[in-house]
Amino acid sequence: MTILNSQHILKNLQELKSFWQDFLPHLNDRCILLMSGDVGAGKTTSVQMIAGELGMRDVQSPSFAIHLRYENAEGKAMDHLDLYRLKDDDDLESSGFWDLFAQKNSLIIIEWANRLDFDYLPLNWQRIEVRFEKLSDTERKITTRQV
Repeated sequence: MTILNSQHILKNLQELKSFWQDFLPHLNDRCILLMSGDVGAGKTTSVQMIAGELGMRDVQSPSFAIHLRYENAEGKAMDHLDLYRLKDDDDLESSGFWDLFAQKNSLIIIEWANRLDFDYLPLNWQRIEVRFEKLSDTERKITTRQV
């Protein structure tokens, strides 16, 4: 079982950070992380940790904007979408979502990805589903699989 198709029980934030440090080198230049899980399960915290590992600062949840873009000093881009407040396909279309896949490389992270039909996502991008489950105040189960 590879890290891209695995399950992990993480006991604290340091273990979550270590998980992302181990996970990120396995991502292609064109990658979509499809995050799902209940409120407070660790999605936004994970996005902030990923951004920190990539040298990006001031990452916030785009709950109201739907989409925020970040770049590091080397020009590496990360597009962060939060579909929690998505009402319909028109909201998604107006966010510029489909235009993101015209990029030559980027990391696209989608919170509340369970609101999407994964079959419509481009096949020429690495697609990884990341499911978060809150086990306690500090423990999380993370399940990853390529889709």
